[in-house]
Order: sequence, then C-alpha cells, then structure tokens
Amino acid sequence: MMKEKPLDIWLGTDFEKILIGKLTNAKVTFSDNMDEPVHRWFRFPAGFSAEFAKFFLQYFLSNKGVVLDPFTGCGTTNVVAKSLGLPSIGVERHPLLAWIAKVKVRNYDLKILQVAVEDLLKKVKYELQFKDKNLPLIENKPELLRKCYPRDTLCELYTIKKVVDEITNDEVRDFFMLALLCILRKVTDVDVGWPYILPKKKKRTPQPVFQAYKEQLLMMLNDLKLIDYKEGVDAIIHEADARDMFFIEDNSIDIAFTSPPYLNNYDYADRTRLELYFLNYVSSWKEITEKIRSKLIVSCSHQAKEMGLEEGLMPDEEIDPEVRDELIKKAEQLRVEKHRHGGKKDYDVMVVAYFNDMLKAMQEVYRVLKFGAYYGMVLGDSAPYGVHIPTDDYLAKIGKHVGFRESKIFVLRERGGKWKYLVDKKIRHGVQLRESLILFKK
Repeated sequence: MMKEKPLDIWLGTDFEKILIGKLTNAKVTFSDNMDEPVHRWFRFPAGFSAEFAKFFLQYFLSNKGVVLDPFTGCGTTNVVAKSLGLPSIGVERHPLLAWIAKVKVRNYDLKILQVAVEDLLKKVKYELQFKDKNLPLIENKPELLRKCYPRDTLCELYTIKKVVDEITNDEVRDFFMLALLCILRKVTDVDVGWPYILPKKKKRTPQPVFQAYKEQLLMMLNDLKLIDYKEGVDAIIHEADARDMFFIEDNSIDIAFTSPPYLNNYDYADRTRLELYFLNYVSSWKEITEKIRSKLIVSCSHQAKEMGLEEGLMPDEEIDPEVRDELIKKAEQLRVEKHRHGGKKDYDVMVVAYFNDMLKAMQEVYRVLKFGAYYGMVLGDSAPYGVHIPTDDYLAKIGKHVGFRESKIFVLRERGGKWKYLVDKKIRHGVQLRESLILFKK
C-alpha cells in the first residue's frame, strides 16, 4: 500500500529537507552508476542515478507495491525495484534499450551461467586462432563499422558474435551478446564516445578484444552474485510506447518513477547507431528513422522533420491553456531565430511536438496509477537557439491539467555550464539551465 504523507510535503518541509541532504552526498546522473553492480553493464549516459531511484522508491513505498517506469531506458528503475523486492513494469520504445533492460532484470541460474562462461571463453579463444576464415563476415557491414575498427579487430568481434549466435539457450545467448555489445566502444582506436562517433579522431590504444570480452563477462557474472535480487519478484519489460500502455490496467500501479527524453536535441536513436549496426538491426540512417526514430517521443529537430511534421504545428488542445499559449509564443520565437541561423533547425516544430507527445504519456501514467500514488520525473530544461524552454514548469502544469492533484518542482542541480562564455562568464542563454525532479500526486 502507498505510504501517505502529510500535506505539508507540498510546502517542502519533509521531503525537500531529506532530498537536499541526499543531494549533498550523491549524484543524480548516470555517472553515479559506474560502480553499481548490473547498472554498469552498458554505459548509456542518457540514463540516471540508481541510487536516486532507490531513494525515491524507498521514501514513497512502505510495503509491497508495483513500480512503473514509462521510459525505462536500460532498466535502471526496474533493476532497483527488483533489488528492493518490488515487482515492476518497464516500458521502452527503443528496441535495443528495451532488450538491454530485459537482460539485466532476468533471474539467472548462476551455476549454469558460470559453466557456460568458462566453456564460451575456451571456444572463443580457440575460434580466434582462425579468425581470418571469418573475413567474409565483415565485407558487407555498414561503412561506419569498417571506419571505426581495424580490419582484424572487426573480424575478431564478428568471430565472437558468430560463436554466441550458435548458443541455443536464449537467456544465456543474450547475456553473452550483451557482454559483447558492452565492449564495442572499448576496443576501437577511434573516438566513439557519447554522444558523437568520430571515426577520423584517434584515441588511446584500445584493449585487445579477447581480454576486454573476458573482463566484461567475468564482471557481469560477479555482479549477479553481488546484487540482491529477491526471489519471486517480477520485472516485466515491454518494448512499447508510453503514450499507449494498453497492456496495463487502470488504477493498478502503486508508484511511477522515470527520466523521460530531455528536450535537448539528443537523438536517442542515432546515439546507439554503433550497437544497432553491429547487431544488424539496422544498416542505414534511413532504417534507423523507419524502425526507431519515428516511433520515439520527438526530442530532436531532424526527427520532427523526418516524421513529416510541418512548420506551424500547434500544441494539442488538451494541454493546459497557459502552457499552450506559452508554447505558441515560444514556437514563433524559434521560427524567427531559425531563419537567422544557417542550420535552420526545426526547433519550433520539435518543441511543440515534444509536449504533444509528453501530454499523451502523462495521461497514460495518470490512468494506470492508483489514487494517492506518486509519480517522480527527472529531467532538464533547454534553450534551443537561446530561447529558454522551462520544461519542468510546463510539464508540472500539464500534469495538473491532466488530473494530478498536486505537483511540485525540486531543483536537483544546475547544468549547461559548458555554454558559459569564457570572457565575461555570462550564460549564453541568459538563463541558468537546471535538472529537476517533478513530483506528482494523483
């Protein structure tokens, strides 16, 4: 059941004091996860802090309850919930991220998995002696892969992939494939960091493929021994759209916690291009758009353009009237700025489309939450072309208009410091950007 809090929480006398104390000792970004078992398997910087998710769930749930993350990404909230003994549901439209989340929350038989790891490493080491016979495997791979890896390195990676593909046990095969995916950015000699892949920019000497793969597998296996997954606790990941969670019943969720896409022109589909190409899920920019980008919440300018959204797009009629008027004004400002810049990015369309999409997602979260349930949302604001979009403020108001009884914004940290001018230290946009927690109560 939900732990009811006194009404003065909305005045910040209870939760806010604890939150401030928490933030003095912990981060709220993905970097906080790099020492956390299981969370550290796949480094996806667009994620958020597992420690913060744990704090939120423990504060607002006293007993057992079903947890929802409507934008689960790589499954941070679901891994945390499972370690706390809480059943959870994760919803993620990006197929690669949804798959990674599924692999992370499974219950593995450690004895079987340990034997399988030992056997696999022996077979991989043997097969790598004859890797040249697998050279045909890389001949027709996307150009990006051939630019990012020396020929021998790419051949070694596909030799391992071929061995893994032959495993008949689905769960074991997925575990081994995720480990292989996790080393792709460790074994290249060019810059493939986040968010940009730069094949022409050389970096330090990379790790040898077999060594990197062995270390990753053993780390993942050991993590399963360290994390305290509770028996009989389900973590169900749906590769689905947060704007239409038809598979979740009305008033069935006890608490929701998420970090949705930020309105910062971050292309969530393109940023995983290396992994998508390697798995042969897509092989071109066009396929990324058709299979992934067009199905995600609009959060980047070319996404809006490729989806055929036209200049003059209007905010949904169901959006809070005050926010709707503000969005119309912001879109007009952005249209003016667009024609002053060479790139002519469709930020005006992107901003309106984003809030239209988020409205639908918030309506769905409201529908599935129980009365009295809390919904926490971590996200940042933005300033495309210097036009400030107070995303947290707009979503807080939209949430109230959707039906949430209460909403409150807690600023977690300032961000966007890299955009400060070096000379006079003035912020380029005139507004200090921030990352916030928006807290809703149904």
